[in-house]
Amino acid sequence: MKRIVLYSSNSKLRDKSSNCTAYPRWARQWDEAAARHSDYEIWLVVQLNGRYFLDICDGKLVQEPERIHVKVLPMEAKLKEFVEAVSALSPDLAIAMPGPVSGYDWNGIRDAGIAEALRKRGIETVCYSGETALNCFDKWRTHQILKANGFRIPEALYLHHELFTSSKQDEVSTGNVYQEYILWEVENMKMPVVIKSTTGSSSMGIHIAKDYEDAKNYLLSGELLEDALIEEYLDGEEYGAEIHGDKGHYVVSPPYRIFNTVKNQLNDPMGATTLKYGPVLDEKLHIEDVRSELKRLADIMGFCGIVEVDLVLVKGEWYILEVNNRWSGLTTLITASQGRLPYEVYIEEAGGDCAYLNDTKNLKYALQFKMREADADTIRKISEEPGIKSVIQYDLRLPGREPFSFNDAVIGGYSTMVELISDFEQLHLRYPEQISEILVQAVKEKEGIYA
Repeated sequence: MKRIVLYSSNSKLRDKSSNCTAYPRWARQWDEAAARHSDYEIWLVVQLNGRYFLDICDGKLVQEPERIHVKVLPMEAKLKEFVEAVSALSPDLAIAMPGPVSGYDWNGIRDAGIAEALRKRGIETVCYSGETALNCFDKWRTHQILKANGFRIPEALYLHHELFTSSKQDEVSTGNVYQEYILWEVENMKMPVVIKSTTGSSSMGIHIAKDYEDAKNYLLSGELLEDALIEEYLDGEEYGAEIHGDKGHYVVSPPYRIFNTVKNQLNDPMGATTLKYGPVLDEKLHIEDVRSELKRLADIMGFCGIVEVDLVLVKGEWYILEVNNRWSGLTTLITASQGRLPYEVYIEEAGGDCAYLNDTKNLKYALQFKMREADADTIRKISEEPGIKSVIQYDLRLPGREPFSFNDAVIGGYSTMVELISDFEQLHLRYPEQISEILVQAVKEKEGIYA
């Protein structure tokens, strides 16, 4: 039996009061995935600060899978400790599973470093390179690669924060020439513009400047604390897609619609008013063209595992906004649409054939939405409703933000959007305190269903 080790590092010290509870439990999902792939002996090497792989409550592991082996490393575990832990298991194959993190979105860099160290020890590893990790982590590097390879992207300007705020001029200098140049370039950009960190995550710290004075005031205010991308704002419909696979053998999803029920608000992946659904298969939108472009992107950048791409459709033309080389806010939605568990994306890299997922006829419609706070019994009851694929209950404590809670749910398995919306509406009627009517009406309006 082939032994595979799945590993995922996390750079955050997890607040014990910051919890993430999944229904069905992660342990149950692992067991189901292991049962489907019984040819493998599966090991999981993670930390207790990894949110999407273990059932953790108040900093303790509360439920373990029965069909896979789990090795838990300390929250402070570094690259070398992961290398030693994985090596000690003598795997036939080690597979990286980079996850998201607030602040610097850089877990993939460590996971790539672990893979490179394992390969030097003669252990076969499935993971993108360190160069790919850095190219995805730094949005300016991503922008340059996309531009150099002819992908359609918004115009953008790079701002080096230290130079922009530098006071290193000599005593007879007339001022900060770099700052003067950047402001001149911004003044000549088409407005509005989006100002965002080159290394941030989860839409945190983004500023949309409506005109030059707004942009200038923000840039000089001192609020910006790191290098930034000043990017042309594209007023269009936002979508997301994921690329699953490795070494040229990719499954590229169609786009999935992402929108906010509150006008002119950012599509925050943790925001209570952000909705996602799909797949979007309208031939008039040239879906196969965008899927082909994403396959080309995967080949050029050497993707591996799960990679999420933010897209915007403007006047019939697709643009790439961002690339995230990790488990994303779309993963549970897209894998539900594909009829598989999120972990199978990684397990199948050990040799499974999932090429059939390239055929959109095999996809089902699914929708991801937020529910209001509720007690555990109510959440569990909703999670067992027909059509509900998963519910994740978040109680978050993030630096610089007030504590907040919400429930992220996915309903799916439908042959048509009409069937999905009908069941979604019935869920609202059964649980009006948890599922807002605004969400139901917003999806109906997007799909042109008014009855």
